[in-house]
Amino acid sequence: MPEINPEKAVEVKPGVWWVGWPDHEAGFSNNPYLILEGEEAILLDPGSRLDIHWNWVKTKIESIIPIEKITMVIVHHQDPDLCAAIPLVEEIVGVNNFEIVTTERSALFVPYYGVKTEVTAVSDGESIEIGEEGRELFFITTPYLHFPGAMVTYDTKEKILFSSDIFAGFSIDWSLYANEYYLEAMKVFSQPYLSDQRHVHNFLRKIEGLELEMICPQHGSIIPKEQIDQAVETLRNLEVGIWQ
Repeated sequence: MPEINPEKAVEVKPGVWWVGWPDHEAGFSNNPYLILEGEEAILLDPGSRLDIHWNWVKTKIESIIPIEKITMVIVHHQDPDLCAAIPLVEEIVGVNNFEIVTTERSALFVPYYGVKTEVTAVSDGESIEIGEEGRELFFITTPYLHFPGAMVTYDTKEKILFSSDIFAGFSIDWSLYANEYYLEAMKVFSQPYLSDQRHVHNFLRKIEGLELEMICPQHGSIIPKEQIDQAVETLRNLEVGIWQ
């Protein structure tokens, strides 16, 4: 993989951009993503509202499009590292001038951030079409990984799984794309944050038939195609739901 300038947005697939920020000191990267399809601009998990964090994301988005062009925000669960920046998007785009998409359970909590825009709730197996050619974003619920109302998004065009906290990692030695140490970083994150092996195996059954070219988690590193099988097997065999 090419060297990455963490101060710039990175196009990880055609029309799909990483607009996140690394936190080398904490070992806790955050990875919002932006999908552009025709006139539509979809921001996934915009992240923290802390100035230092939001400025990273805002600057990167604006290097590609004006933030006013955002048409949809997808959030995979209700935590502040995913949702807290939604009101900052709303201040620029305008109330109800974009769509917020999440699960029914998470939709209960999004307004707690001061969000005034109506939230659209989706269920397991539902999809939405974006762009003139009907690019499909497919939603898969992932209960208790790590929130009862969590979900992931599968982009059928580019065959990307936006996996939220699943396949995420903690790493001081961060790189945008998974390096040789990433499976260990994934273990360090997954063991305390994912609830139970039953739920992990349920999720893995749900994604079994998907053709995957890339996994894009909310934290840690992007997993390219050649490392996906190993990451899946690592996740399958992890003892999770533990805190040491």
